Formats: sequence, C-alpha cells, structure tokens
Amino acid sequence: MKPSASILFAIRRAALITGAAALADGCRWPERSPAARQPAAAPDVVSQGPASLIVRHATLFDTRTRRTLPNTTIVIRDDRIVTVAPDSSLATLRAPVEIDGRGRLVTPGLIDVHHHLDYAFPDSITPGGGAIARLIMAPDSIAAYRTRWAASYLPFGVTVVREAGGNEEHLALMTAWAQPSPSAPDFIPTGGALASHQEGRVPFVGHAIVRDSADAAARVRRYHDAGLRDVKLYWRLREPEYVSAFTEAHRLGMHVITHVDFGVMSPQRALTIGVRHFEHAYTLGVGVMTAAEVQRAWTRTRQELGAEVPGGFYWGVLEHFNLLGPQDARLTSLIAEFVRVGATVTPTLHIFAQRVGLASHTTQSLGVFDRSDAWTPAQRERARDGYRILAGYVRRLHEAGVPLAVGTDWLDSGRAALSEMLLFNQAGIPMADVLAIATLGGARALEREAEYGVVDAGRRAHLVIYDRNPLEDAEALLGPKTVIKDGVVATVKTAEE
Repeated sequence: MKPSASILFAIRRAALITGAAALADGCRWPERSPAARQPAAAPDVVSQGPASLIVRHATLFDTRTRRTLPNTTIVIRDDRIVTVAPDSSLATLRAPVEIDGRGRLVTPGLIDVHHHLDYAFPDSITPGGGAIARLIMAPDSIAAYRTRWAASYLPFGVTVVREAGGNEEHLALMTAWAQPSPSAPDFIPTGGALASHQEGRVPFVGHAIVRDSADAAARVRRYHDAGLRDVKLYWRLREPEYVSAFTEAHRLGMHVITHVDFGVMSPQRALTIGVRHFEHAYTLGVGVMTAAEVQRAWTRTRQELGAEVPGGFYWGVLEHFNLLGPQDARLTSLIAEFVRVGATVTPTLHIFAQRVGLASHTTQSLGVFDRSDAWTPAQRERARDGYRILAGYVRRLHEAGVPLAVGTDWLDSGRAALSEMLLFNQAGIPMADVLAIATLGGARALEREAEYGVVDAGRRAHLVIYDRNPLEDAEALLGPKTVIKDGVVATVKTAEE
C-alpha cells in the first residue's frame, strides 16, 4: 500500500531539512553526537509500513547540486523512495531485500526522451531485415514485444523512454505500455509525429498526416482522448496546422515537443508560438541559415558524394556546420533566446557521431541513406570537422544554461544512450553535468520532475548503481551496473555483454 499524501509530505519535509544540512557541510552528512546517531527516522519509516528494499553505504549523486553524498541509505517501499538519510540514522531498519552499496555511485535511472518503436526490433516478420514493417496488436504479442524492448534498455540503466513519433497502427501497444511495470522502462507515447499533407510524398510510418488546421486539432484531441499526454510536431507541419495543433495541445494540458527544420518552421517562430522542447541540436544551426546557405550545403554534398548521395543526409547536415563555423553570431543569438525563455534541447549527437566513426557504439546501416562506408578519407574528415563544430555548439548550449536531455533516435537504444552521454563529455561537458542531463535533464524535458530525475523521497524508485565510478572514469558508464526499476532489482550485468 502506498503512503498517504500527508505521510509523503512529512517524509519530503524531513528529507529537505536533512539535505539542507548536508549541503551546508559541503554535501557531506553532518557529524552527530553519539546520542544523535539514534534518531527517530527509522521508527517513523517503520510506522508507515515495512520497507521493501534498502540500499546502504551508497555514494549518492545529487543531480541538483552535481555533488556526491557518501555513506547514504536509500529506503524504498513498493515503487517509491520513502527516505534518503545517513547510514547511521537507519542502521536498525530492515527490509526483505538489502543491497550493500560498498561506496558505489548511485544515480537516478537514465531517461531517453527521443525513441522510435520502429527502430526497436529486428525485423522478424518481413523478409530482408531492417526496421520492423508490421507488429501484431494482440495482447500476448504486445507483452512479448515489451520483454524484448526492455532488454534493449534496462541493462544499460535506462528506466524511462519517450516515443518521439510512432506508427499510429501501434497505438494499442503504446497505450498498453504506458502502464508502468518493474520489468520494463516507463514508456511515454506521443502517437504519430504530426506532418502536413504533401501531394505525391510517401510519409514515414511514424508520421501522422493532417490536411488542414481543423484536422490537426482533431488529431491532437484524438491522442488526448486515447490517454496520451505528449505530442510531437514535425518539421513538415506547415504553420497554420502547426499553430492549430500547438494551441489545442496547450489547451488540453499536453506536453509538446518539436522538430523544426529546413525553412518550413523556424526555431525562432516556434519559440514565439510557445513551444519549449526542441529535438535535434543541428536544427538550430540550419534554422539560422539563409535559403541560399542551405542550398550551398546540399550542393556541396551532391558534388562530393554523387547523384545517389549515400549517407548524404548525415554528410549534408554536418556540412551546414562547416559553413556556419564555430562562432556564428546568429546561432549565438538564438542560444541566448533559448536561455531567456527556458527552452530545452535534445541534441541527438550519436546518430551523427556513429557515422563519422567517433561514437562508442555503431549500428549497421539501414540502407543507402544511412551508409558512410563509401566516403573517401577526405570526405570523412570534413564530416568530422562539421561534427566537432556541432558538438561545440552543444557544449555552448549547456554552458549558456539551456537544459539538455539524452535522446537516442536510433537502434540499439540502450547502448546509444550511453554513447550520447560519452559524446557530451567528449564535447567538453563535465561528467557530473552529463549525469544530471541524462536524469534530471530528461525529467525536465518530459515535464515530469515530480516523478523522475532525483533520488529523493516521493520519487519513483529508479536507481542505477555503478560498479565503477563514471565521475572518475567516463568509460565506467559502459561497465557493470545494478539497475533498480520501481523498487525491483531489474538487472545486474555489464552493458558490454
């Protein structure tokens, strides 16, 4: 049975008082006299009901301060954290499952805010492999798919995932997975990414095509009535439909995320409309360029790679940044505007870094559009130059105060999430900040800070316990870890397996 609202309030209040004292002492638990080492904390916890899991002797990473709290005990009841306190104050408390942290670093579960279900499964139904072409929407199949999907995330520490535009034919799966389970990451569906009708264009399976403003608003209402609380506006959504969809989603209290690109909708205009969550850092660079500059980048791409343009999207996007350079005044001004209004950005660096050979993990190509193996050494090096400029702007976004989040947007998503984190670090973002981005940053991008992103009383019991400390060695992100999902030990294995 979950604690009542009044009990949770009392626990949170006590935790805040204890935390404030800890921060005043350099984020170490304050020394107490022998008499004070037997406080009433443990009996109070027991009086609310038995603990189900306790983690002792942990080094807790505080995502709000970026500091560590050694000698910490975390008490969990069912799927919630009920208290976080010094080891000494809870020494007599017992639970059916107890984990000796042995001083290991503990963080909240990681969050992937940009995922596509069509990339989640190898194609076991349609001949030829590649992205899945058809999923069966029977209850037993939906449950089986979830088991396979969870295996691609949980071992790597990812406990919350948002779909960023998926096939509407899978809506039954999306709504079923939205019910939390300790055996799978929390799943946050968005429905299809809204895009305007375009004569002759065959849309991607994850796009939901709308024909006019009324249709756009109706599609948003349909998603809301199906239980969805997040919606994505894609760059192919023209302004009348874009404004209508955003207005209706805002009226219904839904969370809006957007991918704006290539002159259909600019990031500046989207900010003015009221959108605050942006996918893909590269779109900010493209968004400040003139049409002539964009055309120049694509012309150079076709000249370099030929008519078929293998891997052309990736090379072309990075060529935009070669043209922009590392100090473009327009992009600097746009970053300042993002800071002013409090907008978030999900960079998705991994999808570019893996194609230029700079990621910790690379998946096989899905097709010609995704291949970079035919690039010459000179072409690859120029693409890397563009990537480094893009990554430099991501660092500048962070340093300016723009909240970032981890988004994978690709296959092997658990590995891709860890790769994204390492790429942030390699771009010059300190690992303490990277851990905060992957947890609290994701919660902010989801507008769900009350549930995720912090190890604190009342939050969901999502924890990652690292065998080796990534604050001391970034590569430890890839090493062994214990993952706790909703108060249950979900996996104890190495992400390298």
